[in-house]
Amino acid sequence: MQIIKQGSLKSTRDALRFFKEHFNKVDKVKYIVLYFAEREWQLNPELYHQYVIIIGENAQLWMSGLTWGYCGEGPYGLFEVMQMIDPSVTFEQIENLEWPGTYPILFENVEGRLSLTQFTNSVASLLCLEGCRLPWFPL
Repeated sequence: MQIIKQGSLKSTRDALRFFKEHFNKVDKVKYIVLYFAEREWQLNPELYHQYVIIIGENAQLWMSGLTWGYCGEGPYGLFEVMQMIDPSVTFEQIENLEWPGTYPILFENVEGRLSLTQFTNSVASLLCLEGCRLPWFPL
């Protein structure tokens, strides 16, 4: 599966532009993972604290600059992205998500509706490259 990374330390505006430029490569969205990368950030401060990962049939989009768990530009950007996938998502849902969390937050696309569900090993396995390195680390 192709992994398309935005890179680290990007603005919300950059993330929205990246999403719109590359979303057609994803095909049908299967999952949206909200990942708080605190451990990785401690090893590499050039990384961003929060990543949004769109997992589709054909590709994954990895974005920084979109956040959750408070009121602000980053959460509003995530709200815009999620609204493009499921118009029933509300800003209050994004604002009220736990930050930081012990596990990544997972939304599953069930017939066009994003449903909050438990993060599983099967989804985690989609995020690993060969050798189980996460996609933002160099090979």
